[in-house]
Amino acid sequence: MGDNRTRDNHGVSIQARDINGPITVHPRPDASVPGWVDTALPVHRCEAGELGVHHVLPDTEDQGLPPYVARDVDEELDRRLVTVAEAPRGGLVLVTGASTAGKTRALAEALGRTLPDRMLLAPPEDADLRSLPTWLEERAECASQGWVVWLDDLERHLGASGLTPTLVAELGLAGAVVTATIRRNHLEALRPSPTERAFTAEGVGYAVLKTPPVVIERRWNPQERERARASGDERLVRAADDERFGVAEQLVAGPLLQQTWNGGPDGGHARGYALVAAAVGLAEAGVSSPLTREQIQAAHVAYLPAPPPLPEEDDQAWEWATCPHSGMAGLLVPVDHEGRRWRAFDYLTNQGPLPEAVWRTALETTAGQERLDVGLTAYSVDLYDVAEAAWTTLAEQGYNAAMFNLGLLLKGLGRDGEAEDWFRWAAEEGEVKAMNNLGLMLEEAGRAGEAESWYRRAVDGGDTEAVFNLGLLLHKQGRLKGAEEWYRRAAAEGDPGAMSNLGVLLNDSGRGEEAVSWFRRAADAGHSGAAHNLAVLLGGAGRSEETGAQGDR
Repeated sequence: MGDNRTRDNHGVSIQARDINGPITVHPRPDASVPGWVDTALPVHRCEAGELGVHHVLPDTEDQGLPPYVARDVDEELDRRLVTVAEAPRGGLVLVTGASTAGKTRALAEALGRTLPDRMLLAPPEDADLRSLPTWLEERAECASQGWVVWLDDLERHLGASGLTPTLVAELGLAGAVVTATIRRNHLEALRPSPTERAFTAEGVGYAVLKTPPVVIERRWNPQERERARASGDERLVRAADDERFGVAEQLVAGPLLQQTWNGGPDGGHARGYALVAAAVGLAEAGVSSPLTREQIQAAHVAYLPAPPPLPEEDDQAWEWATCPHSGMAGLLVPVDHEGRRWRAFDYLTNQGPLPEAVWRTALETTAGQERLDVGLTAYSVDLYDVAEAAWTTLAEQGYNAAMFNLGLLLKGLGRDGEAEDWFRWAAEEGEVKAMNNLGLMLEEAGRAGEAESWYRRAVDGGDTEAVFNLGLLLHKQGRLKGAEEWYRRAAAEGDPGAMSNLGVLLNDSGRGEEAVSWFRRAADAGHSGAAHNLAVLLGGAGRSEETGAQGDR
């Protein structure tokens, strides 16, 4: 958001930055050690079903899960697990795909192949993980081969866990790697969206989701289907022979349950259909917690078919929605033994945009991080009024991330005064990305002295974007010695924009050879402006043959 500012320098352009940045906010950690920390098991002793793998249709002998069928991504999964296990600071292996694509089984099997003797921890959804590095270090003698932190359905853990790239690195130093699965639609909604510029930081979303995921496709390719047929398991053979669907989705009766649900209104279950649709819609809106019957009923009227057939009674509708179908789960699945909290079977999907009643119910039933996620989901589909409503409540309660998100949202909507207020509030509360963006807004308004002060505070807080912006501000003011210092610092941290602007400064200072070197490094990092600048300089010097492929970027 904001505008790109450029200036002409003998045909060589200088690159500016926009207002941007990732968001995450977390509750205060609890210092007490929860019981799940001391119940870790070696990977090779963990049952796939206990790690989140769906139950499958039974065969005549009810043999449980069928044998694992190798997927074409297995080699890549193994490589990534070995890489993060060997890295001093660990890392995150993230697997994504549609529901019932086989994400959880593939990741669990890969762990068994590559890290079988590591101790696996499976935190509950509401676990705060920020004290976990300390707890693991205190228990190092229990895991001589190291640890695995298992986060199936990562979207349900993001709010409470405090998971950030920094925490992933801290866990790595404590001997742990993080493994996670996330459905593709949630990844797209919660991952930071890149800005228009190819090299700058990301916008609204969870920074940890920048990790490039391994993608598991729901549809199996011919080679995978042939391996399924060769397994000898009748369920796998039948699923592989029906090429309308993926093998894994048929094993868990996904298409059958979807068909049952879609046929609800015509089968006399209009209200039951609507109850399930409401639960599916609330999950798609970013509500990750299980739902009560009352919360589902609050949104279901919006899904009654029009013109509606005479709907069944409430209790009859609820029974149809929750009873097992096709010998498998119900369309609504209980998450506790008492049947008080429910989720829609995660294969089911709605078509079209979510109705207003779903968003209203989502706002009425969420708080804290989950409400922040509802705002992120609304933001990802351009429902800015819903996002603003979600974040304003949290911002007024003192959530830094909500203040920061509001600043980004309002800046993009042209409400600069309000955006500045929220950035300032977040910055004064210590949010370093807000310090940087406040500096950008102040600089745009011609208040360079204030902008410099906030840039310097952001730099002191560790914000790399502010290093670049401080150099740019000094550059435009003619304070070239200071600008060069900050550009070099940002360039040393791998910032291609800083490399390019350093090249501009050096060229203007008569240090052309060094400028060429920095333009070349920036171009090699994918910076198209630097490739242009390099071509201009070398072409002017009669050395155009040295640009090679860089001049075409």
